[in-house]
Amino acid sequence: MKRLIFLGFCFWVFSRNVLAAQGVTYGGPVGGTDIQNAYLPEPPGFYGSLIGVAARGDTFYDNSGKSSNMSVYLPGGISEFGLLYIYPFKLFGGTIGSSIASGVSWGSITVNGRRQSFKGFNDIYTDIFSWSKHIGSRSEAGVPRGLTVKLAYSMVIPVGKYNTTDLYTPGQNTFYYIPNAAITYLTGPNFLGDGLELSAHLFADIAGRNSKTQYKNGLVTDVDVAISEIIGKWQVGVAGYYARQIVDDQLNGQLVPGGNRFANAAVGPVIAYNIPACKCSVKFKAQMSVFTRNSLAPNAAYLFINKAFM
Repeated sequence: MKRLIFLGFCFWVFSRNVLAAQGVTYGGPVGGTDIQNAYLPEPPGFYGSLIGVAARGDTFYDNSGKSSNMSVYLPGGISEFGLLYIYPFKLFGGTIGSSIASGVSWGSITVNGRRQSFKGFNDIYTDIFSWSKHIGSRSEAGVPRGLTVKLAYSMVIPVGKYNTTDLYTPGQNTFYYIPNAAITYLTGPNFLGDGLELSAHLFADIAGRNSKTQYKNGLVTDVDVAISEIIGKWQVGVAGYYARQIVDDQLNGQLVPGGNRFANAAVGPVIAYNIPACKCSVKFKAQMSVFTRNSLAPNAAYLFINKAFM
C-alpha cells in the first residue's frame, strides 16, 4: 500500500451489526516516493530494497477536515522487501524496469474502547512496466544534470490477509490500477553542494470492487514532491505528498451518501547516504500529517536500504 498502510482506515460498512473493515487506501509503494523520483538505476540487473516503517495515528478527521470525537489509536509497523529488475535493452533511448514488493504489517487498533491486534502479509505492489529517460546532459562523473522523465503502469494485487469482521486488515481485497508519471530535475553545483534536485511523482489510483463487501473506492489522485541538495555522498531535503479523492465511493453499485471522499497531506525531512563500496544506499524519511479528511491522520518514519545485486 502507498505511503503507509494505516491510511486505509476511515469508513466501516455496517452489515448484520458487525463492524467490517473497509478503508480508503490507495495503491502504491510502501513509503511512497520522494527523491530521485524519475530515475531507474543502471546498469541492467537486479536491485533489492528493505523497508521498515513505524507509524501511529490517534486522531480521526471528518468530512469537513475537523477532528471528530471518535476515540481511535493505531500504532503499528511494516517490513517490506522489494525487487527491481532493469532490462538489458533500451526503448526509445530510455531505461526499462519492472518491480515487485510485499511484506508484513503488525500492530493494534483501538476504536471507542474496542481493541484488536493485527499481523499478516500485505498486498503485493508491482511496477509492471517503468520507462525512464534522461533528457539533459551528464557530468564527467556521469551525474544526470537537467531533466529526467519516467512513465509507468503499476498495480496492487490483493493477496494480503483480509477479514471483513476486523477493524483493520493488512490486505484490502481490492485490485488497484495505477498509471503514474514522474519528473526529476537536477541543477549544476551551487554554494550549498553538488546540485539542487526537484522531484515530483503523480499517481492516478483506480480501485476495483471489493468482492467481499461490494464496496468500491473512488478515484484518488496523488502527487509526491521533494526538494533536496546533493552534498557528496549525502542527499538532504524535504519531501511530502498530497492525495485527494475526486470520485465518490460506491456500495453495491450505488453512490455512498456524501461520497465519503478523503484527502491527506504530509511533509517531513528526507536524508540519504550513498555507499559505493557495497553498491548500496540508506535513506531515512519522516512524514507528519498536515491535513486529513475522512481518515485517520498518520505520522510515520521510514528506513530504506537499497542494494545492487551485480
